[in-house]
Amino acid sequence: MSVDRVPRNLSERLARELLPIVEKPSRYLGNELNTAHKHEDLAAGRIEARIALIFPDLYDLGLGNLGLHILYVILNQLEWCWAERAYAPALDLEKELRARDLPLFAWESKDELAAFDGLGFTLQTELTYTNILNIIDLAGLPLRTADRADHHPLTFAGGPAVFNPEPLAPFMDFFVIGDGEDVVLELAEAFRRIRGLPRAEKLAELAKIEGVYVPALYPMDTLPDGRIVPALDAPKIVKRTTRDLDGATFPTRYIVPFTKQVHDRASLEVLRGCTQGCRFCQAGMTTRPVRERSLVNVGELMERTLAATGYEEVSLVSLSTCDYSRVRTLVEQAAVRAEQDHVSVSLPSLRLDSFSVDLADRVAGYRRSGLTFAPEAASPRLRALINKWIPDEELLGMSSAVYDKGWDHVKLYFMIGLPTERDEDVDAIADLTIRTLKRGRSINRKARINTGVSTFVPKPFTPFQWARQITIEECEQKQRRLWEQFRAHPAVKFGRHNPEETFLEGLVSRADRRVADVIETAFRKGARFDAWDEFRHFGIWKDAIAETGYDPAESLRERALDERLPWDHLDVLIPKEWFQEDWKRAVELEYAGDCRSAKCHQCGVIDRERDLCLYMLRNSRAGAKEETTFTPAPRPTARPIEPDPVQRLWLKIGREGEARFLSHLETMNVWIRALRRARLPLAYSQGFHAHARVAFSTAPPVGEESRGDWLDVLLSQTVCVESVADVVRNVLPLGFRVYEAREVPRRAPSLQCQVEGFVYRIDLAEGVAPADLEERVARVMGSSSLVVERLAKSKGQKTRVKLCIRGTIGSLAVSRSADGAAALDLTTRCVEGRTAKPKEILELLGLDAATARVTKLDTLLRAELDAGCGEAAIVVDDDALEADAASA
Repeated sequence: MSVDRVPRNLSERLARELLPIVEKPSRYLGNELNTAHKHEDLAAGRIEARIALIFPDLYDLGLGNLGLHILYVILNQLEWCWAERAYAPALDLEKELRARDLPLFAWESKDELAAFDGLGFTLQTELTYTNILNIIDLAGLPLRTADRADHHPLTFAGGPAVFNPEPLAPFMDFFVIGDGEDVVLELAEAFRRIRGLPRAEKLAELAKIEGVYVPALYPMDTLPDGRIVPALDAPKIVKRTTRDLDGATFPTRYIVPFTKQVHDRASLEVLRGCTQGCRFCQAGMTTRPVRERSLVNVGELMERTLAATGYEEVSLVSLSTCDYSRVRTLVEQAAVRAEQDHVSVSLPSLRLDSFSVDLADRVAGYRRSGLTFAPEAASPRLRALINKWIPDEELLGMSSAVYDKGWDHVKLYFMIGLPTERDEDVDAIADLTIRTLKRGRSINRKARINTGVSTFVPKPFTPFQWARQITIEECEQKQRRLWEQFRAHPAVKFGRHNPEETFLEGLVSRADRRVADVIETAFRKGARFDAWDEFRHFGIWKDAIAETGYDPAESLRERALDERLPWDHLDVLIPKEWFQEDWKRAVELEYAGDCRSAKCHQCGVIDRERDLCLYMLRNSRAGAKEETTFTPAPRPTARPIEPDPVQRLWLKIGREGEARFLSHLETMNVWIRALRRARLPLAYSQGFHAHARVAFSTAPPVGEESRGDWLDVLLSQTVCVESVADVVRNVLPLGFRVYEAREVPRRAPSLQCQVEGFVYRIDLAEGVAPADLEERVARVMGSSSLVVERLAKSKGQKTRVKLCIRGTIGSLAVSRSADGAAALDLTTRCVEGRTAKPKEILELLGLDAATARVTKLDTLLRAELDAGCGEAAIVVDDDALEADAASA
């Protein structure tokens, strides 16, 4: 960006105009715990590189992306670099930004993205590509790199889908191939060094970095049939490999979200890479060789992450966690640590064997819901083809063990459309599922099966990259075939991918640069969030295909083994010849075992990373030997009883600034996790779904600031009350406040029963005449009946009811704010459990509630406590949901 231009900052307009009206304002705040804020360094000129890390999907899904967390921490450890985040705006925010001609912004600073040196995108799936174009467009950049000027930021991308970068090549200045921990530091140094240079010179410097691919500088050939492929004699781009996970930076100070996440937990990567050799799996091929974190390192990272976040769940992630060399010890170590703090441990990637069931049993606690396994294919022939061998009887025996250990359901993942698939292979999915259900019902009468069926998409850098992808019509026919067999079994839940979604993924996955025209046309016609069934508009894509003249059959067709491919210029350490040979072995149904326990696959990685491969083999053998003597710690046979509370505290709390845009449920989570980070000995409820015994005096609506709410906390051990406020204050996110802590009788009435009313300050928008306001207030206060409508629940149904709130208004007077604008001072009373809401008062006065700023100054509580009443009430989700609905 030009140094002469001051970047547009959207902080004020977001708070005033946009956040009060969008569906989930918490998606856009940027003040979460553990975020990096370097405003002072920026103002002082100490920031020499600004990089926006962008996940091109909703915040609800994107904040859990571990790769973005890792890069964020690495970059922000550099004093002269500020890395911020951005996500795809939901449709409602995009609409408001475009209506006001406002740019998309970085979450932390709220500066426009055009102010940054680089915009880095995570390519998680091809179905986010229209979101990427939307973000570039909202940032104010020309979509195509060829149309951008020197002052525009550079766009770049990396991630799981980067192994065919060509569909996005016209829109990205460069790509990062492979692991990011090391290369991101080199990129930051380069951005610092090339600031102010012409665009062409910047790209030339970046192209010198190993693992960086700059499309504009790479020679390409256009073949007679129109295909665009890399030149044969050009040097290959070798993927970057992080060689030492123990020495790599890991984000223990995880950004803790406000908005409920799809995966709301801390992810702890214990293993990278896979040697199982599944022939359809791109990640298993492109992440070789296998590298592990040591047990000591995993334990330290888990300890620090839980302490810094307050998360209630930690996931031990990898492509195949069961392949960890000392996995029994790993799981035991994690489970023991987690049980100390009411934390659950999840193993998202389980192998198809009884060993995996035993591991899952160790971390499942006392509540058994379900386990997930992925046979992928149901017939022995197809399992040999995909190199994922397990006999039916073993799968049935494993499922029996699951039900025998108390689980109620098993989830099985299969694929349709695999190479050489026949009708009997599809029927085998239904047959195996139903046999598994019958076996389960013989053990557990509640046994259920969730069967998820996806459609195979051939991906680059797999032995199946030459295979044909089935059409939408074929996919629908196979799904109908399964549905006809499942419909007679209500205990089987049949889930399947939308055929249109799979078609779009296949359209892009193996395409060359020509498909960029289709992506751009679809974006301009309104395509967004193509991975979401509720947002995808397939008709837009059909129109884009027709308008550009692109033939989808070109993307879905079978490739010849000697064909030049659009990704031939990338080097993932496995030569193309090995993929060709493994494709032939697949067709001949040759099975190859895991090279850590069988012979080396000779995939080529050992020739390039010999030390890492040899270390993997030695470590695996040593671990297997150690595990033979592993003895798990004894576990109690019954669920432990939670200790009775011994102390009760009331904390006076508040929220201000952007924190006011959280819903009640989101605010609850903030405080509970803060109390966990403060290491207070929280008391927990009994039962399978134990939760911290805390309660709130009220449910603040979205948009309301507060300096006078109360939080009721029950503790299982006695603490020093005088220090509690300071301890909690030190672990709060931006915008949250704790003013005091007081001890109250343990059996005193609940907080909600003590509330008598509230004191508010309401600052009004400019232009409200005080004299006119005085007349309106006098008219309202002079009325004997003030009727409003509210949303209420009755027998599970939400209805609108009319209420008179005149008796709940204690006082209402006109005043002035610090800048001389008109304001209101309001006091309300609780009558029969109800009180007037500031929003209702503003509407009665004929004022726009959306433009007013409401601050709760105090909660009026009864002067004395009756120590003879029952225990403090526990806030339940229904109350919070009703409060959120009322706030909306």
